[in-house]
Amino acid sequence: MRTCEKNEYLDGYMWSDLWEICLKQAEPFDPLSAHEIILIAPIPNQTGVLIFTDKKIYHSEENGLTTLQRYSAAHCFPHYKLICACLKALSCFGSYKFPWLCPYFALFPLENTQKTCWLNPLKISALHCEKGRYFAEILSGPNLLLPILRRSLMARAEITCYLLALVRRDFFHFTNQENTPLAYLNFPDTYFARLLSKRPGLAQFTHQIGEFTRHYNKVHFLYHYERLEDDPNNIDWTAW
Repeated sequence: MRTCEKNEYLDGYMWSDLWEICLKQAEPFDPLSAHEIILIAPIPNQTGVLIFTDKKIYHSEENGLTTLQRYSAAHCFPHYKLICACLKALSCFGSYKFPWLCPYFALFPLENTQKTCWLNPLKISALHCEKGRYFAEILSGPNLLLPILRRSLMARAEITCYLLALVRRDFFHFTNQENTPLAYLNFPDTYFARLLSKRPGLAQFTHQIGEFTRHYNKVHFLYHYERLEDDPNNIDWTAW
């Protein structure tokens, strides 16, 4: 992947030479070949997004949320709509801008989920401000102009990391029985990661082990049960 110069960045609302360079390098999105996603960025004035991973850039004609839904289905990861319903049931993570989660990494939306950047909090290396605008420097990815303030980004990153740790604790409790979120997070050696690791929300779990999974299984069952009642022929039995 081409390395960005210090003063180069992607702006989700404005086309630039860097967008053109990244788009030329991008391959058609294949969810089975894409590994950990660093960033999903909507292309200004066009339909579709660029998907950045450690080694490749992919291009999808769909928006970021639909792209993530395809990715989840291909890897049998939790359904985003059901994740949102589960987090609403837990009643302590707000009512919108929910992160996308799997046991291996997480992404959070910067704005409205239909057309926004999705960012992996563990891949942010630093934040800086120039003339009142905030930028994120991203490991193995482009610098990104942020449409939100620093405090909002830090809060969303903190919640996302906590939820990633919560999911990992439920999935891996047979091999890892630690009691703090930080024990389930592999922070890189970056300035941003050091700041994030000191956030109060990552000091301890406020949910019991298995609580997230129980809520998710409940909303998963109800979702498919309601669809079954509406139309027995409209069920994707592979989702079970």
